Amino acid sequence: MLERPNPLKGAVQANKPHIGVWCSLASALTTEIVAGSGAGWLLIDGEHSPNHLRSLMAQLQVLGGFACEGVVRLPSDDSNLIKQAMDIGARSLMIPNVRTAAQAQAIVAAMTYAPGGHRGFSVGHRANAFGRIKDYHANARTNQLLAVQIECETGVANAAEIAAIEGVDVLFVGPGDLSTNMGFMGNPNAPEVQKAIASVHEAAHKAGKASGILAPVKADADRYLADGFTMVAVGSDLGLLARGSDALIASFKS
Repeated sequence: MLERPNPLKGAVQANKPHIGVWCSLASALTTEIVAGSGAGWLLIDGEHSPNHLRSLMAQLQVLGGFACEGVVRLPSDDSNLIKQAMDIGARSLMIPNVRTAAQAQAIVAAMTYAPGGHRGFSVGHRANAFGRIKDYHANARTNQLLAVQIECETGVANAAEIAAIEGVDVLFVGPGDLSTNMGFMGNPNAPEVQKAIASVHEAAHKAGKASGILAPVKADADRYLADGFTMVAVGSDLGLLARGSDALIASFKS
């Protein structure tokens, strides 16, 4: 049995835009519905959503029936969380608030079996189809993707060094946290924030790595795609449900 190739990793390595959707409702059913849209990847959020290990796994399970890649965002860079997420089948990870190259290197090590890292070894788990994927452990890194989030001025300043770490695939800007940490809460389009975002993209490009961003406003997403961002999230299940229900009810109140 062979592991299914990671389409998101293939796309970002080829510098091809890949459109994604945030899944924040902690529901395998809603994630399954969104997966049917044809999105290239879905972000299963474990940082700002009420997900736990079993609900993350359930969403990865339903994504097995679709071509889109499931990316799990963990709440932190804790190596034990990384180990558990990877064992349940999360081969694409997003880690929030990465600030230094040393931190990025430690994350890569947590994803990697010895001798290159210290990911805990288990003979059979969901990631290797319970022991059915031939030579999984020796080749595990092949289909893994790591997107590190740049969300503060320290991360922006160190973006070039972070991008240079082998095993980092994407520098993914978190515009909400970045704008807040720079003193422009809720305004990622402030000139100072936009300059910082552009510098992260440039650092990734110079290192031969991809850049990504969350851009739920279409005009912003179109602009970032035109600028060369490849891993772009254009909305969320929560936003679609909230705005759609708002619009529906408002249409009967005029």
